[in-house]
Amino acid sequence: MRSRPAFAGRRALSLCCAVLALPAAFAQVAVPDLIAQGMAQDARLDTSHALQTFLQAEKLAPHDANVLWRVAREYALSMDDTRLKDEQRARGEHALAYAERAVSADPNNAQAQLSVAICYGRLEPLVDTRAKINYSRLIKQHADSAVALDPTDSYAYHVLGVWNYELARLSPLLRALARAVYGAVPPASFQAARDYLLQAAQLAPARVAHRVELGRTYAALGEKDLARQELALALSLPDREKDDPESKRRARAALQELD
Repeated sequence: MRSRPAFAGRRALSLCCAVLALPAAFAQVAVPDLIAQGMAQDARLDTSHALQTFLQAEKLAPHDANVLWRVAREYALSMDDTRLKDEQRARGEHALAYAERAVSADPNNAQAQLSVAICYGRLEPLVDTRAKINYSRLIKQHADSAVALDPTDSYAYHVLGVWNYELARLSPLLRALARAVYGAVPPASFQAARDYLLQAAQLAPARVAHRVELGRTYAALGEKDLARQELALALSLPDREKDDPESKRRARAALQELD
């Protein structure tokens, strides 16, 4: 007779353990499904729904770097959905916070490192001059980490190319501020920008942004024929990413300046 209570206790304990295990098991199944759903929405440029989907995944896996950087991406892309500067900055800061959480969760995640660099880049036009210079340092730091972790990611080279382009064209005032922040202005050139962007374009030849920035860099180097060629190619490519229309706007403006 004594065995019945003992058995009942073990049974209750087993049932309790099974119930407690359900959320973890559910998370293992649901998070990959949610990531796949969010990626499909992102591919359709449905930023709003992709963001909500990835936020659902975050509730189940709050320390998963692959979830966190995807939330950061959608918040960053959503900056293009408003013209209000304060709202753009708020969304950009949300993006950056998630990207930094992703790096904290997994410093060896190349996409997490790249996400931080991209978020600082998107916030840079919305901050004061001193912050711009500091953000520039952080963009380079995280983009370098991304390339080291995954040398096949075209956009990491893109970020480094644009970083060189922007630093090479600094005004004397900004260059002086850069010296104050860095101690010395980091080496940057249009030639280095070209090399990084060529590598980006080789890895992803149909990506509009790579072609546009490579064309603008050729223009800065005085290689006008190559610039026209790259910019025209960019304009001929279909829009596949959310910022492709803005990239093409820059391409058209660069072509006008070449004429």
